[in-house]
Amino acid sequence: MHSSPQHAPSPADHDDALARYTLHSRADILFQLRAIQKRKLLVNLDLRGSRQIIVTSVLAVNEAKNTLILDSSRGDALNQELMSGKGADFVAQLDGVSISFATGPVTLCEYEKLPALRISLPKSLVRLQRREHFRVPMPIANPVKCIVPSGSKDDPDPITAHIVDIGCGGVALAETGGRLGTETGRILHDCKLLLPETDAIITTLEVRSSAQIRLHNGAFQTRLGCKFIDLPNDMAARLQRFVMDIERARRNSL
Repeated sequence: MHSSPQHAPSPADHDDALARYTLHSRADILFQLRAIQKRKLLVNLDLRGSRQIIVTSVLAVNEAKNTLILDSSRGDALNQELMSGKGADFVAQLDGVSISFATGPVTLCEYEKLPALRISLPKSLVRLQRREHFRVPMPIANPVKCIVPSGSKDDPDPITAHIVDIGCGGVALAETGGRLGTETGRILHDCKLLLPETDAIITTLEVRSSAQIRLHNGAFQTRLGCKFIDLPNDMAARLQRFVMDIERARRNSL
């Protein structure tokens, strides 16, 4: 007995997901940014074309001048990257909801007699609850691997699965050797996501769904839908950047 395969989300699905959670109302955007400022929440500035993430905070929301003032980066090298004109991605967490938007050019300014960063207020921003994070499909021709510890004394070698899709809330894994098992509710510790062009992400996964899929050659593939458990902040930021890079590359190719 096997279940029907679940199709990977199409590009249209991703666009629909983004559109559904994108705010365009200026009042709504100002409300979100002022809440981030008032609570003094940390903000990630993800530099495009770089592996650097700058951690900052919102100092002021100036509606009249249409600008957002951020705490200045402490390093001259990072400031130079910010001034390169490539822009960055602004990402913050507000009550468990991811607030993100693409910034325009970043400029240096002064705020209360101290160095600061200035960007334009966004015309739209994406507000995604963790459970609403969409997934991006991984390439089939060149699979991205996930190494799962065996947990079996009789078969101790790590299990190599490939990543079907991934998002900031979880990952779908597939494996044809029958070693992953199909039981849901399991906790898989110390799983290693071997994402390209970045350091490996080591995380705990909770198996939320399972399916046995018959492939074209007649073999069966085990597919597990997994949720990230207590993903460290630095790895969550790295993962979010990876997902955004893939989505940005996909949009640029359209």
